[in-house]
Amino acid sequence: MPSQRTLTLALVASVALNLFVIGAVVGAVVLGHRAREVHGADSPRQPLWRAADTLRPEHQRAYRQLLRGEAGRVGGQMRQARQARREAWNDLGGEPLDGPAISRRLTEARALEMTARGGVEDRIVAFAATLPPAERAELAKGLARSGPGGRRQGPDRDRP
Repeated sequence: MPSQRTLTLALVASVALNLFVIGAVVGAVVLGHRAREVHGADSPRQPLWRAADTLRPEHQRAYRQLLRGEAGRVGGQMRQARQARREAWNDLGGEPLDGPAISRRLTEARALEMTARGGVEDRIVAFAATLPPAERAELAKGLARSGPGGRRQGPDRDRP
């Protein structure tokens, strides 16, 4: 039979472990709740996705279906661009340094990204042309917020 001291230590360790687990669960619940408040419970965090939040439900569905299709279509190009960029940065540390080759690889990565982005933007424009003017204006506001600097607040929000 275990001694009184062993039982006391086991009890203290058990209480400490239980408090740790309870704290972790409460922390996860609180952080999850805060994230839902900030980003919305049902919407992903991507700004392009959220640009359609003010459209009628059927137009939101059509827009988001378009984005899903585009994600599948341009995914390969974006992976190639990331891979080219990674390889270029890795080569930067090599000897001998071939600066022009690294710059070419980075230029190729940017071109791949711009081609992919341009295709998505062209399809968004085509989709917007199917919307009534008021909803098209709302989508335009959402898209303007999604771009670089679009979420700025305060007096400097209109400056580049």
